[in-house]
Amino acid sequence: MRKLNSFMILLIMVLMASCSNSNTPEAVATKFNIALYKADFEVAKGLCTEDTRKVVDFIAAMVQEKVPEMKKSDIKYKTKDVKLAEDGNSAEVEGIIMGSIDMNTGGVKDSVTTKLHMVKLQDKWLVQYKLK
Repeated sequence: MRKLNSFMILLIMVLMASCSNSNTPEAVATKFNIALYKADFEVAKGLCTEDTRKVVDFIAAMVQEKVPEMKKSDIKYKTKDVKLAEDGNSAEVEGIIMGSIDMNTGGVKDSVTTKLHMVKLQDKWLVQYKLK
């Protein structure tokens, strides 16, 4: 009986750990969007591919004057849809960002729809975006 109880406790711990995985397309997209819209560009760059880091640097330079406002904003993110590729190495994540700063007016936007392309590199999900 004691072995059964120990096994059950171990099984529950393993299941709880697997449910809280922060390396999923949805989790990485959430972290990336919140970091980007709160002007935490270093965190955002840690969640994306090398090419995308250049895009984040470009965005950071473009919004430099709004960074203090962005850092104070109360950003919320909700995932709408996740489409995983058949090979399991890429995904499209669509979500809604609430509470972001409107770069033109300085006001707060109710919501913005966003779509991210994610790739799995060395068992780690990353945001991939290239300037065209």
